[in-house]
Amino acid sequence: MSLLLDFKGNNINMKLYQSKDFVSNPAWFIFRIDAHIGQQVVDIYFVMDLPSEMLLGHEIVEDTISNYQVNQLISLAQGKMKLPKRIIVAQGDPAQEHLHNLCQQLRAVLEPIPAPYLEQLTTFVKQDIAEHFFSPGSIPHQVTDEEMEEYEDISKEDFLKSIPDSYDPCPCNSGKKYKFCCKKIFREITEAMVAAEEGDIDEALHWIEGARKIVGTTAEVACREAIVYSYFDPKKYMDLLNACLNKFPTHPRVHYIRGIELKQQHNLPEAIKAYQTAISLYPSSDQYHLNEAYNNLGTVLYESGDMIGAKSAWEKALFFIPSDKLAKYNLGLIDSVH
Repeated sequence: MSLLLDFKGNNINMKLYQSKDFVSNPAWFIFRIDAHIGQQVVDIYFVMDLPSEMLLGHEIVEDTISNYQVNQLISLAQGKMKLPKRIIVAQGDPAQEHLHNLCQQLRAVLEPIPAPYLEQLTTFVKQDIAEHFFSPGSIPHQVTDEEMEEYEDISKEDFLKSIPDSYDPCPCNSGKKYKFCCKKIFREITEAMVAAEEGDIDEALHWIEGARKIVGTTAEVACREAIVYSYFDPKKYMDLLNACLNKFPTHPRVHYIRGIELKQQHNLPEAIKAYQTAISLYPSSDQYHLNEAYNNLGTVLYESGDMIGAKSAWEKALFFIPSDKLAKYNLGLIDSVH
C-alpha cells in the first residue's frame, strides 16, 4: 500500500482494487472507456456493480458527459438493481461533478479514487471493447511483457501512467483536450510509424494521408510525415521538418526532433536550445515526452561539459518517470565521477 491524499486532502491508504474487496460493502463503479466508432472518438461510460462485476448500463458520449447523461446512466442501472450506499468514480473524471450532485439527492456516498488503483476492475471490459471497436485507450492495458522490452528502461506501471488521458491537454500543444485533437488519429499515426520502421513507405504514407483526411494537415500530421521520410529520403525529411518548424513553431515534437538532428551534427549549443524549447512547449501532464526530452537534454549538456546542468536535467527526467533506469544510470555516473 502507498499513502495518498483523497480529493479533500485527507490521508488515505490505497491499493489495487479487486471485486472481492467489495463483498462486505457493495458499490457501483462508474467508469469510461474510449473508443472509435467509425472515425468518431467517443467515451463509453459503464455502471458496474461490485462485487458481482455485472454491467448495469452504458452511455455513449461523443463530447463531454453531461448531467443529463449521468442521470440517464444511473436511472438505467436503478431499473436493474437497487442503488447501493456507495458510488465509485476515477478521481478527476468529467462525470465526477455531476455524480457529486446526484449522490447528494440519492443519499449515496461518492468516492473518487485515483484511476490507476481501479485498473484491474475494468480489464475484462476493455478487452471486450477492443474486440468490437478500435480503442486506443485500451491498447496500453494490453501491452505484454514481451512488448514492454521496447520500453525496458521504465516500468510497465510508469509506461501505462504516461499514456495521456482523453481529457489531458494534447501533447501536440494545440490547446485542445487530447480526445478532441490527436486522439482522433491515434491509429493512423501508430500504423504509419510501424510501417516506416518496417521499410514500407507506401503503407506509411497511406496512413499519413488517412490522418490528413480526418484532421487536415495539423502540426502532428506534418511532423509525422517528416519522420516517415527520415527512413527513406534524408533530404525530403529535412525539407519537411523545416517546413513544419516554420509553419508550426509551437509544436514541441518538431523542436525535439530538431534537437536530435543538431546533436548528430555536433552542434551542441543549438541542440540544447531545441530541447529546451520542446520542454517549454510540452504540456506538464505529458510525462513520457518530458522525460524523453530531459534525458536527451542531459546527454547534450554532459557532452558539452555542463555537469551541473546535466545532473539537473536527468533528475527532472526521473521526476516524470521514477523508474527510468537510463536516468538513474546517468545520475550514478555523474556521482561516481564527481
